Amino acid sequence: MESSQFTDSLSQFKSLEPLDTQGATCDTYRVKLYGKLHFLKRLKPEHANDIRYQEAFRKEFETGYRLEHPNLVRYISLTSDGILMEYIDGETLSQHLTTHPDYFKDKKNTDKFLRQLLDVVGYLHSHQVLHLDLKPDNILLTRIDNDVKLIDLGCCYTDTFTDTQGRTHRFAAPEQLASKEPDVRTDIYAIGKILELLPNHHIYNKVIVRCTASNPSNRYQSVEELLSDIQKAKTKKHFFISICVLLIFFIVAMLIYFLSVNKELQMSPSVKTADSIVVADSAIVADSLSMKMKNQPNESRDNHQSSPAIEEKDVSLEQLREDIQKTILPKFNQTVGALPDSVMPGSSEWADACKAFEPMITESLKEIIIAHQKIPMTTVAKEFNDYVQSLLTLKMNQAKDPQ
Repeated sequence: MESSQFTDSLSQFKSLEPLDTQGATCDTYRVKLYGKLHFLKRLKPEHANDIRYQEAFRKEFETGYRLEHPNLVRYISLTSDGILMEYIDGETLSQHLTTHPDYFKDKKNTDKFLRQLLDVVGYLHSHQVLHLDLKPDNILLTRIDNDVKLIDLGCCYTDTFTDTQGRTHRFAAPEQLASKEPDVRTDIYAIGKILELLPNHHIYNKVIVRCTASNPSNRYQSVEELLSDIQKAKTKKHFFISICVLLIFFIVAMLIYFLSVNKELQMSPSVKTADSIVVADSAIVADSLSMKMKNQPNESRDNHQSSPAIEEKDVSLEQLREDIQKTILPKFNQTVGALPDSVMPGSSEWADACKAFEPMITESLKEIIIAHQKIPMTTVAKEFNDYVQSLLTLKMNQAKDPQ
């Protein structure tokens, strides 16, 4: 490779459109070839005659040219101007976080981003390539569908090109800073640092801690292991959600059962007689109350017409909530509530605790329905269900993000 390759006089392109993002050692351009846009990267003039930079430049092309992955920028040719690559219409991750601040707040978008990033980094590792400069500025998100495109193999390390130039201090693993030999765990460290920048990074707190461990032996030993751990956490969460859904379904089924029993009791003769007596007694009391009200002033009478019923309703609802708490909370604390915060939702410990809690809910529901027959059953069901769900949600949040 001769230094003359990097002069403007030999440029084969009619126009070189400089891009806003420039590298430390290279200039970047958007060019058109055969009517199609391409990305051109060439050494800065001050480095064009330095054999070290020339060899690093050739290494990047030769490494990138043999790789083919949908989330990796394609290397096309080594031209008289420099390296010609496919042009990606998109933004760097750094830019995307600024222009689309809410994008990664949706966990589905974060999952997609992480899955594609891990897939392409795993692909590099499987071909004996370490990127060694993973950072937001080297990750593009396409304008259509926000797909990941990993760029810049300028600092990569391979089994045939072991010399590597440069790194980004903020994302460099301790062994890089100490000039020790890197391995796949060096890239995994950078992935953890990238995850820290995402708005909902707390979802991956445990993953980040393990990725960024100072000692490489305490990190994930491969991208496959990292991806497997994330998949397991997702499976556990889905299992926990399933348990909650089954729990709610069980409660509703019990309510339907008691509703049917209640209707049967109302249809029986003995209950009808009792109801008639209650109605008759209520009519006598109402007549008596009416006679007394006629002898009272209008203001007093108006107050007595509205207040007692409202007050009784509020007191009854308050008592219902108090009874639900007294009945459920001790049983919850004996089972699900007793789990340490380190136990994640969806684990076998969670499943066992939920199984132990279910029959207790059944008994508690029976007690509450019997004790509060005057309150509509739909109200009892809502209050009971809301309280159980609040307990489960609180415990899940504590387990997901332990202090």
